[in-house]
Amino acid sequence: MVALADGSNVLLGEGGRISSAMEKDSRRITLESGYATFHVAKDHGRPFIVQSGDVYAQATGTIYTVHRLSATGGEVRVSEGSVLVWARGRRTQAVVLHAGEALALDPAKLPTLAGQAGQAEPTRSPAPSIRQFSFDNVPIAVATARFNRVNRTQIVIADPAIGSTSIIGLFDADDPERFARAVSVVAQARLTHGKDRIVIEK
Repeated sequence: MVALADGSNVLLGEGGRISSAMEKDSRRITLESGYATFHVAKDHGRPFIVQSGDVYAQATGTIYTVHRLSATGGEVRVSEGSVLVWARGRRTQAVVLHAGEALALDPAKLPTLAGQAGQAEPTRSPAPSIRQFSFDNVPIAVATARFNRVNRTQIVIADPAIGSTSIIGLFDADDPERFARAVSVVAQARLTHGKDRIVIEK
């Protein structure tokens, strides 16, 4: 996990290498190799742009993963929020990806600007692309919402006081049970299990 100067966090995957440039009007990250998952801190005045070869993925505050494909390509998978994706010189053909959608694009295989609309069709991702959540004094209600977006088993916070309590830790995105147990310890609460749900209450 790499912490950036703007408050964003980057979880580097296998072979993942990045470089960054934080400017007054933008935040620019270059994915040199491998893949990485970006937890983007909200800053509507400075868009967060990840470049993978000749592919660009822009957001202002969300979670998404970028894989480097060849020298010019990239694949973008969105876990939360929305991301704008385009190829170099094709900003007018940018595609908006929403949570659960993915797009693989290699500009080297796009010989002309005409007739390329089919190249930018997003696909639904069958599983969450993010592998872990990192929380640093994040309200439990906010952390719970992230787990509920990517899991069939839903966590229900029965007491508002629990939701406002902060939590710290690194958790597997597909393991809501472990996260719920950690919450029960931090908030001194109990767990009740039902069909596809875990209730946390005082």
